[in-house]
Amino acid sequence: MTRMMALAVCLFGTSLLGAGEVELTKVGDSVKVTINDEFFSTYVVDAKWKKPFFEPVTASGGIEVLNSELGITPADEYSPGDTVIVSAGGAMLKVLDETRGKVPAGEELTVGDVAEPWMWIPEKDGWVHQRDVAPQKAIVTRTIVADPEEAARRHKLERADPLYYDHPHHKGIWVAVDKVNDITFWNEGGVIKNQSTEILEAKGNPASMKVVNHWLDADGQPLVNEETTIHIFDNRLMVYDITFSAAGSEVTFGDTKEGLFGIRLPNSMRESVAGGPVVNADGTEGSGNAWGKTSAWVDYAGPVGTQQYGVTLMDHPDNFRKSRYHVRNYGLFSISPFGESAYTGGEQEAQPVTLTPGGESVSLRYGLYVHKGDSQAGKVPEVYEQFLSVPKE
Repeated sequence: MTRMMALAVCLFGTSLLGAGEVELTKVGDSVKVTINDEFFSTYVVDAKWKKPFFEPVTASGGIEVLNSELGITPADEYSPGDTVIVSAGGAMLKVLDETRGKVPAGEELTVGDVAEPWMWIPEKDGWVHQRDVAPQKAIVTRTIVADPEEAARRHKLERADPLYYDHPHHKGIWVAVDKVNDITFWNEGGVIKNQSTEILEAKGNPASMKVVNHWLDADGQPLVNEETTIHIFDNRLMVYDITFSAAGSEVTFGDTKEGLFGIRLPNSMRESVAGGPVVNADGTEGSGNAWGKTSAWVDYAGPVGTQQYGVTLMDHPDNFRKSRYHVRNYGLFSISPFGESAYTGGEQEAQPVTLTPGGESVSLRYGLYVHKGDSQAGKVPEVYEQFLSVPKE
């Protein structure tokens, strides 16, 4: 242990919570999620975006990886360096026994030393805590790139590589679908406006929150009312209970492959770059073979720097019909019940769903699980059983 690390431990202690605690904290209209006092993700609500989403999303143990690799692994377009991203609400900067200001959200910081759970930031001459930053070595969602040309310069590329800016509507973890009265919400041709974020259980295993989103029509009026409850467990299993109802007029969810519950993986985890593995519960391997199929779950694994991580999407047997997976070798990964014809090349007939004001709603339950290693190392079948056992309200 270096003298600086020993000093940090003496001043701050370890500050780690007991195992198994998820904590949700409101930051304006957004919600920050920590697990055992380690940053997990933020549910981002910001008027500059056309929908809310979770981003960035991290696997566990990022600070340990950062500590073990500090100054060893240089960054390139696929390998993250010794950097962290400041989370929503910013990061308090500690200097010895004093708090000296706050580093704003979104700022990228280079880490010079680690004394878990603290990180020394030379450029700021102070320490930040792991609850307030996301180590890039553990982020399993693609970074949002507002300026592709600037990203190309930062990564010393001759041009803005499409790897950095394709499908800009793929943001973190999100809920959206196209062909809702022919409005393309998935492709951000329509706006999904958050109405409220309510923390139901601030601390626990799981912690839970409820969001209400209005999917707006061309005149900016509510077309679809979405009410989603999200349970987050300490093993990074997220359970989404999504309910759609018609807000003011008849609504039809048409047949499309573009939906519904999705995540965009980082460039390094792309099957086209790293080779997977992508596998479903039935043993089918490869994104091309799993695409458009029904299955209890699909797992998509790949590297972030030197580590192997995986993300699993799970379908629930109580949903009104089996969902199909939109899983691509370039890192898109989603699940939807609204594409019987689109996903089967016309072999199945389209089965649009129409909702009327005051009529029946449509409810869906999906799981998303972030883990280390492949599906076997991540014990995906066991976690799927956990997903099935989560009580419904």
